[in-house]
Amino acid sequence: RLLATQYSNSAYHGAALDRKHIASELDRFLTSVEVVHGIGRAEIACHGVYFSHETSTHASPQASCSGNEVAALRSAFGDDLLSKLLILNTKGFTGHPMGVSFEDVAAVEVLMRQTVPPVPNFKERDEYLGDLNISKGGPYACRYALRFAAGFGSQVAFALYATAQNQ
Repeated sequence: RLLATQYSNSAYHGAALDRKHIASELDRFLTSVEVVHGIGRAEIACHGVYFSHETSTHASPQASCSGNEVAALRSAFGDDLLSKLLILNTKGFTGHPMGVSFEDVAAVEVLMRQTVPPVPNFKERDEYLGDLNISKGGPYACRYALRFAAGFGSQVAFALYATAQNQ
């Protein structure tokens, strides 16, 4: 079941994402979910999965989608909760344009089947990203799927899905 969505655009840059905007919008989204649905960040981190937007490009502190995305996650969840949140990505299987829409379907399937896909082509950790909980695939009990999609100009969209038992 789709619990919540949020879309915004900071018009930051034609071909870049605004790190502060992503972090503030994720925080705003998670705060709204807590107020409206009573589901806190710890509940999502401990019983959820996160479908990342990033397609495995090298992260850097200066500018990169993955760096911006992980900075937003760290800001919203903190290191302790972030270490519990399982991170998924299917764009390595589908490609970027198809991946954004496909991951909504994948999020629902993960919740229905309680099985997660591995992050494709993941071989070694990026030092800048730190110790993230990256999916290796297989059975995984979860109640929530948090989705992030981004576009040029710092367009950001978030969606939170929940299993039927969490209605």
